Amino acid sequence: MLWSAFRQCSRRTFPHIHVPRRSFHYYSPRRTTATVPPPAPALPLQPETLAQKIGRPSVRNQSIFAILGTCVVFTYAATWTNIETDEWIEKLTHARAPSTWPHTITSADMRNAANFALVTELREGLKNVGIRTEGLGVQTRNVIMRVWATVAQTYLNVTEGKRICWKICLLNVGVWLAWKSKRLQPFMLRNFVHDPLSGRSSTMLTSMFSSRLVLLLALNVFFLDGFGSSSSFHLLKRQEQLPDGQLEASSRLHFLAFFISAGLFAALTSHIIRVKVLYPRLISRLSVASNQRPATSDTWASVLRSAPPTSRLRSFIRSTFASSLPQNPLIPRAGATGALYALMVLTALGFPNAEIALFYPPDYSVPVQWGVGSLLLLDILGIWRGWRFFDHFAHLGGAAFGAVYYVYGPRFWNWLRAGVADPRPEPGSS
Repeated sequence: MLWSAFRQCSRRTFPHIHVPRRSFHYYSPRRTTATVPPPAPALPLQPETLAQKIGRPSVRNQSIFAILGTCVVFTYAATWTNIETDEWIEKLTHARAPSTWPHTITSADMRNAANFALVTELREGLKNVGIRTEGLGVQTRNVIMRVWATVAQTYLNVTEGKRICWKICLLNVGVWLAWKSKRLQPFMLRNFVHDPLSGRSSTMLTSMFSSRLVLLLALNVFFLDGFGSSSSFHLLKRQEQLPDGQLEASSRLHFLAFFISAGLFAALTSHIIRVKVLYPRLISRLSVASNQRPATSDTWASVLRSAPPTSRLRSFIRSTFASSLPQNPLIPRAGATGALYALMVLTALGFPNAEIALFYPPDYSVPVQWGVGSLLLLDILGIWRGWRFFDHFAHLGGAAFGAVYYVYGPRFWNWLRAGVADPRPEPGSS
């Protein structure tokens, strides 16, 4: 009874909907008579060469770093030289009558005033040492003050160029002491040695002050002390001899800019030659050798570490420790020999009649041009014979920089100082 009532209710509420039926037809795909071409046979994969695996080092970043570094260091030196010169002119002007400015003020007057100020500073330093050592014994205090007075007097008696050379030598000694620390060895190898395959550029600058061997350190100190002061004196005199030469209170920043720029140029020359000339030759020979032996790794360092000698010519002298020396031409380099060659060439051209004395034999001197020319010939011979102990390309690059700077350097320095100088007001103007 309930079911019949539900059916009647559902019929009235939900009407019946008729859905038509559609017939389903299947159509088979048509068969074509065209044939599909067979797939092309796969070409055999060509094995990668050794040069493709390890890539090719670049010289772009190193060139940009050297150029920008030279521009920055010269601009900084010229700016601060102008500032110091203006300060000394103002001091000497107040000490003299206004009518004498600036006609009677010379560069020598400013240097003499700077030396007098240095004397006062050293005397104050000696007085401070005496005050701080009052609690010590009489003998100990006398020894300390005597050593301080001796060092101060020696520092005062030398030229300004030799003072800056001594500071560079102290920096080299400090870096050499850092090499003796085993804890600092990884840091020094990463930051104070220029590796042409590392891709780093800052090591071109830091490697200038790095010497791992005490023999190389002694040579750098000896040549820097001898030729550095003469180069600084030459730059100072050339500045005074120019027709439009400006007053210059100090030449130490000019010399420092020249030294750093020469080192950067020498390092860049060595980097470019080793990467663009020696590297392709070494890779081509290693590619031929890799067909007979399995490759151990795909990195520059691992491949070149076991590289055979690339020089076809043999050295004149064979030593017992020659096998322990590095044989590939891309070994990391450190040292300021490139900048030192620039100093030697500048000295030889600036003072052609000068002579240099040697330690052995005693009391024997040779003309400076003969000595520098002999060293250059020795570097050329080292390149021809394939010697690896010294960086001969950096030596020749530094020598070329020194020769070019001898011709164009003083005028360039004068032009740069005039460009970065502030316009000076006329005397008597408010």
